[in-house]
Order: sequence, then C-alpha cells, then structure tokens
Amino acid sequence: MKALVLPIALLGAACSPPASEPATTSDMAAMEAPAETPAGPITSMGTVTAIDAAAGTVSLDHEAIAAINWPAMSMQFTTEDPTILQGIAVGDRVSFELKNASETQVITAIAKQ
Repeated sequence: MKALVLPIALLGAACSPPASEPATTSDMAAMEAPAETPAGPITSMGTVTAIDAAAGTVSLDHEAIAAINWPAMSMQFTTEDPTILQGIAVGDRVSFELKNASETQVITAIAKQ
C-alpha cells in the first residue's frame, strides 16, 4: 500500500500547473455575478435562435453583458410575460432586458432592432 502512495502523489504533482503559472478558469466561472449590483436595467442585443411561445422561452445568441460579467454566448431565457414574444421570430436581431442581477435567466422586455 505504501508503495502506491508515493507514485500517486508524484503523479498528482506532475499534473498540477506550476505555482509560477496563473490558474485558469472556465467560461462559467468567469460568469459569476459582480459583487456590486448593477444600477439600472441590464440590457443586451442578440439574435433569436429558437422560440417556444407556449413555454414562454426564447433562445438567443447574445453579445457580452458587461453589467453581469457574461461573455457572448448562446442560451435559453424564460420570459416574465410570454406575450412579449409576439411578433418575434427566429433570425430576428433583438434588444432585450433582464429582470435583475439575481434573476438573469428572466427577460422582461424584448424588441426587434
């Protein structure tokens, strides 16, 4: 058993980045909410990639949202009121507003650009 401990410890050390190199984080870790709550509405632009009006969801390929430290990405949002999706179609370029910094998955307004 003791014969396995040293090789396993050495393997773990060999797979770890050197202390002189900065640790890297994933995109999701970089999306942590800012320590300070953004003032005013949280808005962005994007392109509609899917809509489910019955479920009140819309998928967007959106630009970076600096107010909440999000990179540009594609994701699905829920609408606070599904009727705001009327007149919106896949492929539309839209502006949208998020409910707040703690409910970033909820869109309160969306409009064609």
